[in-house]
Amino acid sequence: MQGYGSLHRGSVRLCVVAALVVLASAVGTACSVSTDTTPSRIVLPPTDVLSTESEVTTTSVDTGPTTDDTATALPNWTIGRVVALAPRVDNGRYHQGSVTPESPLVDTSGFHFSTPDRAVNCSTGTNGTATLACRLNGQSRGTPPTDTPAACRWIRNLVTLSTEGPQRGACANRYPVLYRSTIVDYGHTIALARFSCLVETAGLFCLESRSRSGFAVTPTGYREISAGDRAPSALTGISESDSRDSVSTTRDREAVTTTPAVPTS
Repeated sequence: MQGYGSLHRGSVRLCVVAALVVLASAVGTACSVSTDTTPSRIVLPPTDVLSTESEVTTTSVDTGPTTDDTATALPNWTIGRVVALAPRVDNGRYHQGSVTPESPLVDTSGFHFSTPDRAVNCSTGTNGTATLACRLNGQSRGTPPTDTPAACRWIRNLVTLSTEGPQRGACANRYPVLYRSTIVDYGHTIALARFSCLVETAGLFCLESRSRSGFAVTPTGYREISAGDRAPSALTGISESDSRDSVSTTRDREAVTTTPAVPTS
């Protein structure tokens, strides 16, 4: 994502680095990460009821119950774990936005946020759908699918995320995204019902908990991700080879502790 500065090791990275060091050495505790060698059980995300917003009216959306299908055991080196470890923002600050870049800010029942460089703006639950929609500011040209309705104002740089996973390109008039919304600072996660988005200098990483899928917008572009994917070293501060060594050490230790003793004659 253009506009990001040099990468820094923020609070998320320090926690994840500490977690990986703990796994490798099994000594002490860092950033409140357990030294237990078994993956932690995480709910992504655990907070807030999703609301909707439109230009004329606001309507509540039933996002369904938060049950065990939103929880998954995630190793410390995964994207999902990194997103979950980040400090959470106060969602009460994210109810404002403007319909156009120049129009006044309005209060809504929905949630709207932006990255610090304003390269990405996101809104939740637009027009009564349990969907996170994000506008990637920049080049928006593209060829819509052949089955796109004539009334659709199709934009390639609109990304939607739902229980069906991410989709690149959507109807802007169906999924309006507000402008000038409140910024989520680097190193923080905003958690809205089933959606969690981590904002870092390395990029924006968003996940939907039921599908455990999502998308990332980084300086190299857009890509689909999964909660179980290995987190990039830009987030953890540790190279992929070092991360593999930590995982191998953990698995070896588990094999030793779980292998039953062979009886002697």
